Amino acid sequence: MTSTDGTRSLTMEFDLPHAPTKVWRALTEPELLGKWLMTTNMKLALGDTFTFQSQPVPGWDGVINCTMKEIEPHTRLRYSWTSMGLETDVTFTLAPTPKGGTMLKLEQSGFPAAKPGQPPFFEGARMGWQGFAGKRLPEVLAGLA
Repeated sequence: MTSTDGTRSLTMEFDLPHAPTKVWRALTEPELLGKWLMTTNMKLALGDTFTFQSQPVPGWDGVINCTMKEIEPHTRLRYSWTSMGLETDVTFTLAPTPKGGTMLKLEQSGFPAAKPGQPPFFEGARMGWQGFAGKRLPEVLAGLA
């Protein structure tokens, strides 16, 4: 989706068979985030700055700098996501489902419009989130009491 300011947003939804309180833990507890996303020093405090860190690869140092922007416990979490000159926001919205699970909406917004020669940030994020939130998050949730 392209916004009026010319940026693009990536949106994905995941129907998870786990209660919002359990999903919230996986989104906010550093130990759990390290199992499905990346190692982090996140603290659940508005304005807190923190990083996600992964194994560096050619062209990327493996560091994502973030600032906590919004916290609505068990409902919504939003933080900035800055790496390689790209500045976006990541938002998780949790909604309970009738069967006791959670509909998790993930949005990463602020991608610049695609230009020739530009790194494929948008497509890279799409592939990354499919693996992280689409595959690894459900595996971590399944292992939580």
